[in-house]
Amino acid sequence: MGDEVIRAEDIWAGYGTNTVLKGVGLSLRRGEFVGLLGPNGSGKSTLLRVLSGVLKPTRGEVWLEGQPLSRLRAKEVARRLAFVPQREEVAFGFSAWEVVLLGRAPYIGWWGKERAEDVQAARRAMERTDCVPLSERAFGSLSGGERQRVVLARGLAQETSLLLLDEPLTHLDVAHQVGTLSLLRQLNREEGLTVLAALHDINLASEFCDRLLVLRQGQLVAEGTPSEVITPSLLARVFGLDAWVRVNPATGRPHVLPRTLQHVEAGEGNGRRVHVVCGGGTGAAWIGALVRAGWHVSVGVVHLLDSDEELAQDLGAEVISEAPFTPISEESLQLLHDALARAEAIVVAPVAFGHGNLANLQAVAEAQGAGKRVLLADCDWQERDFTGGQALRLIEQLQANGAQRVATPEEAVARLGGEAPMA
Repeated sequence: MGDEVIRAEDIWAGYGTNTVLKGVGLSLRRGEFVGLLGPNGSGKSTLLRVLSGVLKPTRGEVWLEGQPLSRLRAKEVARRLAFVPQREEVAFGFSAWEVVLLGRAPYIGWWGKERAEDVQAARRAMERTDCVPLSERAFGSLSGGERQRVVLARGLAQETSLLLLDEPLTHLDVAHQVGTLSLLRQLNREEGLTVLAALHDINLASEFCDRLLVLRQGQLVAEGTPSEVITPSLLARVFGLDAWVRVNPATGRPHVLPRTLQHVEAGEGNGRRVHVVCGGGTGAAWIGALVRAGWHVSVGVVHLLDSDEELAQDLGAEVISEAPFTPISEESLQLLHDALARAEAIVVAPVAFGHGNLANLQAVAEAQGAGKRVLLADCDWQERDFTGGQALRLIEQLQANGAQRVATPEEAVARLGGEAPMA
């Protein structure tokens, strides 16, 4: 990571008699992309104001590139770090271009004449933040998202090696949120820009940041990689959030899923049983809809560590599981037959069938022959057949014998009798 670019030691700070930060210490090394997390009122904005020199701490010291921040002149600080605040106090009579050009003030002075390199830096920053079309518009006439992009461009126009951002995604739509973080990561990776950003979206912070700092009630309570920091226990302790933490298979980063679905406890619900055949994440929405509607759900056979197996366990469903990468055993098959016998109906999610899980579909066909009702996800089953046609023939047999096609989990709930409540 290189050398230390900024360090805070035992920072106490606040406003008047209100102490916000209580002994915070941290360090950023050159080339890091660090996310600052914490609930509202935890001290994120105050910490960034202290680190940028905008707010003087009541106790403690900030070191910028090895020098005490308190001993540096404002212009010298502005040439080393740029601070993008959450709320902009620029006079609304300025145009967007003039606001961005203010980022060059440390180099040209407040009343100096901009040089060619200043104009180029400002234009480059506006191009990067997709706000060139806003150049001539009055800053006060811009939407919240447009202002946010202009203020970010002003920070980039300073062309410093350290960028501090306070909620840079506020007011931005999803596309611009991802675009902004992608740009920051590109500058971080390609130009060595060190970034510390206060963020509200934990999942975006997980995907883009190398390291996370977590504040709670003015104290630093956790720091480390996203995988080290984002845990169910920390989410509950810091944010009061009851959530699952899963791994994004594309990036390997943790992903937070709030528990909006409640477990169905014994003796609750509608007293009716349904079995879901799924796997590879295809069953999540179907299991969730059925659980919300009060059904007692059984699931399987699925392999251990399958995302459907994990979700079903979390929702309190009965799960028949098998060791990863192994065919269905006789023991698991017997448990499946028992579950199907006890179920009032069977739902087959849009799962792909190979020789390893074909026994699930064969068991469903046998259960249908014994009088069980079957609902099939309405999808292209031919694309999901990796058995040389065996699975497709079983699907066609199920349909010929009365299986109903359902397009959505909510339709399945309605067909089975009972509307699914709103999520």
